Amino acid sequence: MTPIHVPIGARELRTNMSGFQALASLHQALSAFEGEHLCIDCATLSWLDAHLSAPFQTIALHCVAKGNRLQLANLRDSVRTILKKNGLLKDKAPDTNHTTMPVTRFELHQEVEFANYTRRHMARREMPAMTPQLKAKFYEGIDELFANSSLHSSSKIRVTVAGQFFPRNERLSFSISDGGRGIDGSLRAAGLTILSSEDAIDWAMQPNNTSRHGDIPGGLGLRLIRDFVEVNRGTLTVCSSSGFWMQNGSEVSKKRLRHRFPGTAVVLDIMTSDKNRYDLKAAQDPRNIW
Repeated sequence: MTPIHVPIGARELRTNMSGFQALASLHQALSAFEGEHLCIDCATLSWLDAHLSAPFQTIALHCVAKGNRLQLANLRDSVRTILKKNGLLKDKAPDTNHTTMPVTRFELHQEVEFANYTRRHMARREMPAMTPQLKAKFYEGIDELFANSSLHSSSKIRVTVAGQFFPRNERLSFSISDGGRGIDGSLRAAGLTILSSEDAIDWAMQPNNTSRHGDIPGGLGLRLIRDFVEVNRGTLTVCSSSGFWMQNGSEVSKKRLRHRFPGTAVVLDIMTSDKNRYDLKAAQDPRNIW
């Protein structure tokens, strides 16, 4: 069977609106096929944020679930090397620089395995300094990313995670993508009506509103991650269904994608150049973490 070529439709896939728009458009294009031999033509792609391998894998898993055979073609050597090192490609290459968090898939019930993965791969010497108490709470917040996907995404495919340390930019990026019904879908299932996907994300990102209704952390976990991102001057990016939401430092923006992304993807970017030492603030209110 001669493969049907589907262009990737982007020169770069970065953690921004354009990158997720390209991924959503690719999903839209692939969704038209069933039981076919498909080839994603990557001839135009000159850069891929390695941690975006997680949402990219989500799109591939949805495509394969429809009985399609899928392969990548015309990868540039630089992109191919990235994907070989983090394990997205079957033809793997050694990560001699120890900068990758390998592409890994988890069943919805594998919370313990996910927790072991994040603690093993995020415990880098480049991470901002945290007291043991805060570090434990920080990882609890990360664990809630998976727990809420497990509880609310109703995903028929496995949750995919990946990450990358960028020494030149002094940045550690971690991504989780569930491929489920999206935050707007889980809110509707809970009896809540939100006008748009981006408003659904924004509503769910408010600590007092989540109460485990969305595919993202709730309660203290969400509050801690958002406060950490603000002080660290990192970014927290959420793409869900047709919505795109980003917190950059203390600034928040939200936009609508032209096409629907399958499920919810969350990307946490940590600035490792941050020399602050983080601690839990001694206060009566347990939510006051700094």
